[in-house]
Amino acid sequence: MTRFLVLAISILVCLTAAKEEEQKLQWTDDDGLEIKIIRPIKADKCTLKSQEGDVVDQFYKLSDKDGKEIGSNFGKKPYTFTLGRGQVIPGMDRAMTGMCVGEKRKVVIPPGLGFGEKGRERDSIEKDQTLYYTVQLVDLFRSVPGEKWETEEGMTIEVTHKIEEDKCKKSESGDTIHQQYVLHLEDGTWVDSSWSRNAPFIFKLNRGEVIKGMDLAMTGMCEGEKRKVIIPYELGYGEEGRPPQIPGKSRLYFDITLEKLIKKDEL
Repeated sequence: MTRFLVLAISILVCLTAAKEEEQKLQWTDDDGLEIKIIRPIKADKCTLKSQEGDVVDQFYKLSDKDGKEIGSNFGKKPYTFTLGRGQVIPGMDRAMTGMCVGEKRKVVIPPGLGFGEKGRERDSIEKDQTLYYTVQLVDLFRSVPGEKWETEEGMTIEVTHKIEEDKCKKSESGDTIHQQYVLHLEDGTWVDSSWSRNAPFIFKLNRGEVIKGMDLAMTGMCEGEKRKVIIPYELGYGEEGRPPQIPGKSRLYFDITLEKLIKKDEL
């Protein structure tokens, strides 16, 4: 009798532990977001978990409720975005948070956290459609913030990702710059971005090929460094602006990355 009791207790403990483990791998939030981890990563292999502000590389497959594929980039180039910055639908921001590199999840995103009442015609997503995703975190990049200062010319520069001095390949006049950028106006209006063209903007530094403020902002920058820059109109497009996108006397708000640097003596 005692032996059977011990066995029963052992089975109950095992079932309870299994149930707890299952709950760790699968959950539903109060607003209907469903997440199931289908490829977990062991704790000793997970050095970082994704969080707001991280730049993530993602594989995804989107299906409808019947399992019919709508779109996928598995086996292709990963999709890259910054977590928690509104660059993707809210449900995807949350679904990709707290992931280890290599982890894979199945995600069900309700309409309110997806494309809502408008849907997304170009992807054949109807209004109020529930989205069924399989997602994988391919890689992540976490910024190391640096200094912030104002220049004599009236510019504000903030290093949002710094490069250690002993690893810094630094830009100077005559170097060829491969730059990624996003430009907004003071009221938040989006103007332009190199990311939308999937190619960097290339120019020679301090050769008058860009606005004066950009030459100043990119000088002394390390390859791989990221900066936020506010450029006064005197160092931008002046009193006339650049209609219709940029009105006269506009302060310019740039997020810039020195993606690649070719030194003038390397040409």
